[in-house]
Amino acid sequence: MTVDTGIEEIAEPIEAGEASEPSVLYTAYFSSVDELIEHIHAADTLNLGFRVESYAVAPSDAPGSTHGEYEFTLFNDVPVRVEERD
Repeated sequence: MTVDTGIEEIAEPIEAGEASEPSVLYTAYFSSVDELIEHIHAADTLNLGFRVESYAVAPSDAPGSTHGEYEFTLFNDVPVRVEERD
């Protein structure tokens, strides 16, 4: 006996060996390493994935100097790391 739920299946099945990308929960920007580390510890505690990118930024009032800024992206799951082999 089949039941018609009226719900269409729109998701495609994941093939064996094919990983889906985790969804981005939010992105934050920091100039302080301490704030960045707090967010990394929180993500690790919650077993969530994250990505950190760092940038060297030159302030407009001191063009000869630079300081670091960080982009922290939090994911709903730990991303799968695919290692390339020769």
